[in-house]
Amino acid sequence: MRYLMLVVEPDVPDRGPTPDIEDWVRRHDADGSRVLGERLRPAADVRRVRVRDGRPAVTDGPFTETKEVIGGFDVIEAPDLDTALAIAAEHPGSWGGGTVEVHPFWPTEGAPA
Repeated sequence: MRYLMLVVEPDVPDRGPTPDIEDWVRRHDADGSRVLGERLRPAADVRRVRVRDGRPAVTDGPFTETKEVIGGFDVIEAPDLDTALAIAAEHPGSWGGGTVEVHPFWPTEGAPA
């Protein structure tokens, strides 16, 4: 099953010592569990789009109500949720004040689960 891991970072960048991200990427690329992953641009470059009364409304970031930002993402392949959670727990983004959210994909009709 595929999972989206959102790497949520606190707005305070110093999280103390964390494992090496390059090592995590190398290991999970090698074992085939990491399908795709990227860092994201800072919150100031983010735009929100909402459609109201049929018209798109675009809001520039950063968003003042935000205490955290999504710093990156990884798409992983894992046989079950427990394995996906174990992979997320190894991710440096989950250490020292950061969080990794694990979102299971909702397969489209006819696609393998």
